[in-house]
Amino acid sequence: MSAAYLNGCAAALGDLRRKVAELPEYVSEPPRPGAGFDTYRLARGGLSDLLRPALKDALAAAGTPPAAVDTVLFVTESLPGGEASQTAVAQLLGDLGMSHAYPLTLGLADCSTATAALTVAAALVGSGAARTVAVVSGDLVRTVLPGGRVLLGGSAVASDGAAAAVVSARRHGWEILGGARQVSYDLFGPGPAAHRLGAQLAAYQGLFENLWSATGLTPPEIAAVLPSNLAADTLRLFLGEVGFAPRQLYQDNVGRIAHCLGSDPLINLIDRTEAGTTRDAYPVVALLGSSAAHLAAVLLRAVED
Repeated sequence: MSAAYLNGCAAALGDLRRKVAELPEYVSEPPRPGAGFDTYRLARGGLSDLLRPALKDALAAAGTPPAAVDTVLFVTESLPGGEASQTAVAQLLGDLGMSHAYPLTLGLADCSTATAALTVAAALVGSGAARTVAVVSGDLVRTVLPGGRVLLGGSAVASDGAAAAVVSARRHGWEILGGARQVSYDLFGPGPAAHRLGAQLAAYQGLFENLWSATGLTPPEIAAVLPSNLAADTLRLFLGEVGFAPRQLYQDNVGRIAHCLGSDPLINLIDRTEAGTTRDAYPVVALLGSSAAHLAAVLLRAVED
């Protein structure tokens, strides 16, 4: 297997900012301060209005011509279904000059799927099955979560957003060092709180044990963990138990944009970099996608241009 690189990424957020405290679930009692919730994003347009700019800007950030992409991995539950999905994808790719790219959808692993998709893209490139792969993640909360934006018993507030990344064998951007995935079927359905907490902790421990085994790295060698934007105190608890210090966790976006479902880790990679923290200051970062029962992580190492 040859090396694969994340050459560039970009994001698009819902255009409206709304206060979490104004959600119906928090009318009588605001979210606990330790969660870190403040605002979330609401999109007035459709799914393509998020996916299109994210993918277009990711190609520009990577310096990749649209026609060079031969495979696109869509990570979304918001496509209309049936022939309408094919029409929507064809329109999107055609608008961007990518009409020859082969589209695939990935799903079932909730908010960890997009992070896992990066390792799928790396495997396609590394094996020679694809030359350049675009990963596109995005959802509209009104489509996928009609029951409301507050998730996981108050551990997350869902937000509208999208992110995209370009993966190829060109040595530019971030080298994809390896990844790991974990699922805990004990967490499907209701159960005692203590049992669920233990099962979640075991899932995080198993995920990172597999990640260290695959890459040969350890928590102190990771300069930044760029996770899903779950409640700040909850995630610090789980990641502290697997060896990460609070200073290693990037959680600025928990309050700024809330939980953009599977797109969070890529958005956090973009925002941490744009905030002025250079890649040289943190040569190895971990992307972490989390849901109730599924976890996925990917290690990236900055490439010296």
